[in-house]
Amino acid sequence: MLLQAGTEMQPDEAKRRGVMILEQGGRGGVTDYTVSLSAALADRGWTVEIATASDHLYPDRPGVKALPLFHYMRAGTPLNDALRKVKLGSVINGLRFLAAIPAVVRAGRRAAVVHSQGWELAPLGVIMLGALRLAGCTIVQTEHNTFERGSMSFHRSHSIMGALARRTIVHTNFDLDQLWDTAKHKADVIPHGEYGGLARTGGSADRAEARAELGIPQDAPVTLMFGQLRHDKGIGDLVEAVRQVPDLYLVMGGLNTGGLDEVADQLESPELAGRVIIREGFLPMAEAAKLYAATDTVSLPYQVASQSGVLLLSYGFARPVVVYPVGGLPEAVVEGETGWICERSDPAALAAALQASVEVGWAECERRGAAGSELANTRYSWSEIARLTEDAYYHSLGIRPSLVAATAELA
Repeated sequence: MLLQAGTEMQPDEAKRRGVMILEQGGRGGVTDYTVSLSAALADRGWTVEIATASDHLYPDRPGVKALPLFHYMRAGTPLNDALRKVKLGSVINGLRFLAAIPAVVRAGRRAAVVHSQGWELAPLGVIMLGALRLAGCTIVQTEHNTFERGSMSFHRSHSIMGALARRTIVHTNFDLDQLWDTAKHKADVIPHGEYGGLARTGGSADRAEARAELGIPQDAPVTLMFGQLRHDKGIGDLVEAVRQVPDLYLVMGGLNTGGLDEVADQLESPELAGRVIIREGFLPMAEAAKLYAATDTVSLPYQVASQSGVLLLSYGFARPVVVYPVGGLPEAVVEGETGWICERSDPAALAAALQASVEVGWAECERRGAAGSELANTRYSWSEIARLTEDAYYHSLGIRPSLVAATAELA
């Protein structure tokens, strides 16, 4: 059902028709974000559908329904791996994405709002959002990053998507300044939500047992890099910094998307012998819990950044962070309380911060980790994130705040 021109939707009707969250991957960081956001929106009375991959990892949740509309070819079978090796995987997945557009549009027309969570390839996002707008859908988009990860620039595509969306959500004030002109005047800063709940899904892990399993001495200082191991995460800087800090161990865990290949020669340094432990692949949260249990700090020397789900996950596991003064990362770190902000974005400054974490010892790292957990639970609670997101939905629909307040009083 679409509204006729001049008809104003009521808040209760918007919640009843609900939101369709468009998250096509079905696994990874944006999926983790969508799991928590959709649950919090359902708690506020919204009906939520998630248009996602057919092999998605979304859990069952009252008020939330996953729609398996995207049928991708994943790595892991001989045929799929062979097709991906000859560069046909991306072509096939692109065609399958396009084939899913009619079903996504049909689902989007049922909802009051379509909330896009970003795109692997921006031009495909333009096609999808264009089709949804032509069908009369109201679109809100979240730009989880306001920078390009690859060598190609998709500025024009992002600018078009900014024009197609009624509201654009970013996670930091830094991102607000980076937005495209088409979106700046209709943007909302809504922080990334905490990941304590996500961390708890991994269960509890014993620090001593985790270290023994990883082959790390019980009294050794340890720092962790977790998540996708990409070139823009500063892996080379981190390996060099760890080399400069005697006795510091480095654990890296996550899916290698090229970052490890770039530091292969560095890892052969005799000074690092026995001090680098790598757990490569897509790691379930139970495995993540072990890596976090074993570490003292989490290093995020990102070369570019908006905000980081890994940073919030680290707070969820009560571990302090070491970050470069890049993008929106410093906005989520209280220097001296929840972690360390490096003076500069280079290996020497990172080594100095890591050395400082070694010198203060585990007790101080534990205190800062607890402070980070408390900060996340207050500033980044999902109930507040959902409330702010709901406000963005209402703005996109032209629902006046006074009408929302009046409806709440009558409820």
